[in-house]
Amino acid sequence: MMSVIQYPVIDINVWMIIGFLLAAFSVVSNDSLQTLGTYISSNRQRTPKSVQMVFVCNVTIFVLFLGWSINHGESAWGRLQLFPVPEPFTWAYIIPPVAVLALTAWGAPVSTSFLVLSSFVPENIVKLLGSSISGYVMAFFLGLAFWGLGGWLLERWIFRRNQESKDINKIWFVVQWFSTGFLWSMWLIQDMANIFVYLPRNLDLTSMLVCTLILCMGLCFLIVVGGGPIQGVLRSKTNTTDLRSATVIDFMFGLCLLYRAFISNFPLSTTWVFLGLLGGRELALRIKEHAQTTVFTNQTHGSLVRVIGSDLGKASVGLVLSLLIALGIQPLIAWSSL
Repeated sequence: MMSVIQYPVIDINVWMIIGFLLAAFSVVSNDSLQTLGTYISSNRQRTPKSVQMVFVCNVTIFVLFLGWSINHGESAWGRLQLFPVPEPFTWAYIIPPVAVLALTAWGAPVSTSFLVLSSFVPENIVKLLGSSISGYVMAFFLGLAFWGLGGWLLERWIFRRNQESKDINKIWFVVQWFSTGFLWSMWLIQDMANIFVYLPRNLDLTSMLVCTLILCMGLCFLIVVGGGPIQGVLRSKTNTTDLRSATVIDFMFGLCLLYRAFISNFPLSTTWVFLGLLGGRELALRIKEHAQTTVFTNQTHGSLVRVIGSDLGKASVGLVLSLLIALGIQPLIAWSSL
C-alpha cells in the first residue's frame, strides 16, 4: 500500500505567488527548446496556432491533475521531497526565475533545475549535477546508437525527399502529435518541480485549478511567439524543422525522460538530457555521411565540433552562472530572513 507523505501546512504569501508566476513563465520559455521546440517548428506553416494551443493545454491539464490525484494533492509528481518550503519565504527567492529569463533572452539553454532548485537547497547541488551529467551521457549514447545503427537511413531519405520537394505522407502528422503528447507528458512529470517549488507541497483543488490555468496561458503565449530565442539550437541540427525528424526526436527524448522517471524521483536537468540526445544524433549522422557520396546533414552552421561545442559551451556557461547565482544569493536569503 502506497504511503502518503505528510507535508506541513504553510500559508501562501505574496513572494510565493510572484515566484510561481515568474518561474512558470521563465521555465516554460526556456524549456520550449527541448519539449515543444520541434513541434512548434514543424507545425509553423501547417497547423493553426489555436489548434496547437488546445492540444498542448489538454495534455497539460490531464498530466497535472493525474499527478495531483495520484500523489494526494502533491503537485510535482513527488519530486520535491528533498526540497522543503523555506521558512520564512522571502523576496530573495524570486531572483532565480528572473535570472532564467535573462539567460533565456541571451539564448542559453540554461538548466532551470540547477538555478531554481539549487537556490532552495544548495546541499543538493552535487546530486543534481551527477543526475544531470549521467542523463546527458545516457542520452548521448542512445542518440549515437539509434541514429548510427539505422536512424541515419531515415534522415538521409528525409533530406532527399525535401531536396525533391516531395509531400509528406499525412500519417506522419498523426504520429507526430502522439509523439509530442508523449514527450510533453514526460517533461511535465520531470520539470514541474522547478515551478511548484514556490508553493506549498500540497494544494487544494481551487489552487491547483488556478495554477494550471496560469501555466496554460503561458503555453499559449509561447506558441504565439513561436518558441523563443533558443530555437536556434534546434535549427542548427539536421532536419529538425522537418515533421518526420521532429517526430523521431520527440519520441526518443520522451523515452529518455520515461526511463529516468522510473529509476529515480530526484529532479535532473532535462536540458542536458536533450542536448546529449541531439549531440549523439548529430555525431552519428556526420559519421555516416562520410561514407556517402552526397551530403545529407545540415552544414550551414559549421563543423560538428562547432555545432556541438557551441551547444555545450552555452549550456556550460549557463550552468556555471546558475550555480554562481544559486550560491551567491544564499547570504542574501539569510539576511532577508532575519
